[in-house]
Amino acid sequence: MGLDAVEIVMDVEDHFGITIQNAESEHIRTVGDLVALIHNRISMTQETYCPTLPAFLRLRTAVRNATADSTFRIRPRQRISDELTVQQRRDLWKRLSELLGAPPRDLRRPKILRGILGTSIAALLGTALIAAIAIDIRIFPVTLAIAIFCIFVLHMITAPFCIVPPDEWVTFGDVTAKLVGVTAATKQLHLGTSDDILDELRPLIVKILGVDGDEVVSNARFVEDLGVG
Repeated sequence: MGLDAVEIVMDVEDHFGITIQNAESEHIRTVGDLVALIHNRISMTQETYCPTLPAFLRLRTAVRNATADSTFRIRPRQRISDELTVQQRRDLWKRLSELLGAPPRDLRRPKILRGILGTSIAALLGTALIAAIAIDIRIFPVTLAIAIFCIFVLHMITAPFCIVPPDEWVTFGDVTAKLVGVTAATKQLHLGTSDDILDELRPLIVKILGVDGDEVVSNARFVEDLGVG
């Protein structure tokens, strides 16, 4: 799956409150296919009685397995970072892949570490440019390559510190909503027809792909017609 496709999936999931499984994404060839999937999720929400409860119970089971405590209690508003140890969070994230049918958003570095890493990256790139200007601009590709290598090393060194749930995955309630999204939608529930969904979806696709809105029609193929890479 190309980066454009990944962006579309992530934006659609956030906008409509659904979770697109890997197996489903492989069968999305046209805009109409995506509209149909979204329509199905919205319809299931309207037809299913309280889809949140079974999703929460599945999450509770996963948390209890991750903590090895069959009586561990969670509440929707509790922050995952406050209730689970680092290892328990990592274990839970592995279990979520099976529940969601797709990998969850990755755990992130703490905010302070992300800030330090961002500053370090900017400093390395700036140093690469300044060094090249000071010595000989023709060596810039070399100094840039060195900077990129150092950035890669920093990412690898700090990878073990990826322990913080990402935005919209902070609480047990947030994760429950993602599990609900596997079968039902949690947002844009007022959209009743495929045309309504297409009108809501079109600006997302236009923003990501930079295509003309008139090109985003039901039978438009993502790769062949819209240039998804």
